[in-house]
Amino acid sequence: MSAPFSLVNFIKAPGKFDPHVDGGAPMFRRCFSVSEPVQSAFVRVCGLGYAYYYLNGKPISDDLFTAPVSDYRKTLWYQTYDVTDLILEGGNSFAVICGNGWYNEYFKTSWDHDIAPWRDSPKFILELYVNGKRILTSDSTWKCFTDGPVIYNQLRSGEHFDARKYDPAWVTAAFDDSAWGYAAFDTTPPTGIFRLCECEPIQADRIYPAVQMFDRGNQRYIFDLGQNMSGFVRLTVDGSQEAGDELIIRYGEKLDENGDLNTFHMENHYRESVFAEDRLICSGKPLVWSPRFAYHGFRFIEVTGLKNPTLDSVSGVFVHQAVEKRSCFTCSDDFLNRIFHAGQMATWSNLFYMPTDCPTREKLGWCNDAQASCEQMLTNFKTERLFTKWLQDLFDAQLPDGRMPGIVPSSGWGYIWGNGPVSDGVLFEVPYRLYLHTGNPKPLIDALPYFDRYLEFLAAQENENGDITFGLDDWAAPDWNDKVNAAFINSVYRVKFARIALLAAQLSGVDTTTYEEQLSLRIAAHKAKYLLPDGTCSIPKQTAAAMMIYHHIYDTLAPLAAQLARLVEEKAFHHDCGMVGLRHLYMALNQCGLQDYAYKIITASDFPSYRNWDEDGMTTLYEMWHMLDSHNHHMYSDFMSWMMKTIIGIRPTAPAYQEVSIEPCFFDGLTYAAGAIDIPGGGGRISVDWKRNGQTVSVTVGIPAGIKAVFQGKALSEGIQTFTV
Repeated sequence: MSAPFSLVNFIKAPGKFDPHVDGGAPMFRRCFSVSEPVQSAFVRVCGLGYAYYYLNGKPISDDLFTAPVSDYRKTLWYQTYDVTDLILEGGNSFAVICGNGWYNEYFKTSWDHDIAPWRDSPKFILELYVNGKRILTSDSTWKCFTDGPVIYNQLRSGEHFDARKYDPAWVTAAFDDSAWGYAAFDTTPPTGIFRLCECEPIQADRIYPAVQMFDRGNQRYIFDLGQNMSGFVRLTVDGSQEAGDELIIRYGEKLDENGDLNTFHMENHYRESVFAEDRLICSGKPLVWSPRFAYHGFRFIEVTGLKNPTLDSVSGVFVHQAVEKRSCFTCSDDFLNRIFHAGQMATWSNLFYMPTDCPTREKLGWCNDAQASCEQMLTNFKTERLFTKWLQDLFDAQLPDGRMPGIVPSSGWGYIWGNGPVSDGVLFEVPYRLYLHTGNPKPLIDALPYFDRYLEFLAAQENENGDITFGLDDWAAPDWNDKVNAAFINSVYRVKFARIALLAAQLSGVDTTTYEEQLSLRIAAHKAKYLLPDGTCSIPKQTAAAMMIYHHIYDTLAPLAAQLARLVEEKAFHHDCGMVGLRHLYMALNQCGLQDYAYKIITASDFPSYRNWDEDGMTTLYEMWHMLDSHNHHMYSDFMSWMMKTIIGIRPTAPAYQEVSIEPCFFDGLTYAAGAIDIPGGGGRISVDWKRNGQTVSVTVGIPAGIKAVFQGKALSEGIQTFTV
């Protein structure tokens, strides 16, 4: 069989591309015949920016927002679908509608996608195989129509849909397309390599019905869905809406003191576009409508123009990468259950072919957020295929000199600000965590040349003192004026990077002498600058001490452990660190035998704390401890990994959970806890369930076959076992 799309072209709407006009969503059709009984059929497709495909009136899949985002100059992700059950012997019809997505963002934002080097009209490429023979491709015989019902679509702004122009029969063979023109070949074919996207697609997960409706006057209503999420509205319009009535749908995560949507000034980043707004022009007929080319982050939906609203008029469609949960957690403390659930929802809400920062303001693959959450995401979700996809995007993003951007994929923004080791570290973190969670060394082996290039780049950034000072610091700390600086953080991360590069070299079978020397050099340099003669850190901050403990940069643990304990006590068992520090703090405390300190921080009250967010009504994790800006970020989700390792006590000691230590902590205030983790690759489920019975605790452990497990120094056998401690 031929290589993907050999001798096949992208096609698009005819006419000159205008970078200053949205252009709507062009529609394409092609009728064709199959001359023999259909035994098998599949189709390869790639839409730039997004495309939806229909065969004989039915969608070929439930997938949303394809093709996956990338640097379109480097990689073009395509999908393959089995369509055997949709193909008919005899006459058939294919229909496609294309939207702009990340490929053609025409308005100005803070991140410069309007000047992306790949911008062009949305397009698609397709080849259909029946019984092993290619019988249909995208070419200029396809019909095309540019005055369809989607009159505006921008992924990060919204979609406008004119229902008066919508004919549901357009996807069927019976539709009369005689008034349509013809598609145009793409005369400037993209340079990217076609790669099969093997990670889970984006799909609709569930529907959240509105739980409250507020009448704000003048046909303006706000619907509360009770849950923050990523996705879009499901709007039910009855016959009371006349043809031409325009309904304006706006989205928000919070209400202000007047009961109106509060977007926390996030719209300031959208200089030439309305922030988070869809529009529906009614046809005079009943309709259930959702956008297809835009998604939002929201708990509240405001609809203006409804004449006969009911609570059933509005629901929220929760949309995200269709990855399954790997873990489960429950305990006797409802607060811990709530924040774990909020972390799950925040994680899911930010899985869109990349780990995004938030579904509200940016939807970008911020690398600092991902470095903070990668381990949690792999511990609690089956994200290995998603991270494998994104790792290729990371490779694509690296410049020849080794520099990385702060967001991936990037159209060119982020190489000057927002990067640095706090962000660039995902280049090391992602393949390292993939190896630890799956046992597959390939991601690390593949990444080694990119490691080498980046480490050379870092060395070239040293100032006369040997420091590297560019990039983010301990971002989003409670006190923005009292943070650990970038020079210290970057010095620690250089140790981390050298250690991971050494592991990759060992797995690759190459000479490791240089890597070993570099690791020793980086550890010695950091100790010389930041480790005092008494064994403590010269920067008396939680972040600094925790990072040195976590990354084993010390001669003796005890002085650093005492220092970290004191720093936590001085803050009355609250964290005093941003996203970098908090990623290290909990497990550093564990390494010091101070699990109860971590537990007290996670369950603390008042500012800054998760409980403070919980009392504010959070249903997903916030971006800032002062509770402004985004209310759906994942960057502070590492506590979820800690809870699985510490409260449940499942601690892997070898890649892919092939060896585990079962060490649950029975914290005061908890009477029971239960949790489990599915082993990657279908290797079964490790479970722990403990319950306090007076002065003793009953612990039940489930160990799958082939897993070496230890509980309190005793080797466990396969199956379910119960102990009293």
